[in-house]
Amino acid sequence: VMTEVDPDFATRCTEMAVTFGFTGSPHIDKQNCGPFYGLALGDFAEGTGQVCVECSARVLATVDTKNRLGRIDGRYPHWVMPYDADEERFSLIYYETGGKFVAPGPAVFSLPT
Repeated sequence: VMTEVDPDFATRCTEMAVTFGFTGSPHIDKQNCGPFYGLALGDFAEGTGQVCVECSARVLATVDTKNRLGRIDGRYPHWVMPYDADEERFSLIYYETGGKFVAPGPAVFSLPT
């Protein structure tokens, strides 16, 4: 999947996290050396379970990763928006640690077309 979407990132990606039912509080991924890609799968309702990112003190972005990849800089505060706990939500997070440091920002990205 990553080689088709972002071939350069695919050569640098060192980690992949798989989660089920994740509902974390706002956090920063301090170990990441650059942005990550996230993909959510499951039967959770449309418009729920998005990734929310604090772009600045007054700007929040919501990234819908249900059945699609979203590119986010996890070094900005981010979290998963609420969804019905009786519904399934899996996520795949592709990220890089230990590589060349990339200066943070922007908090969210458009995917290459």
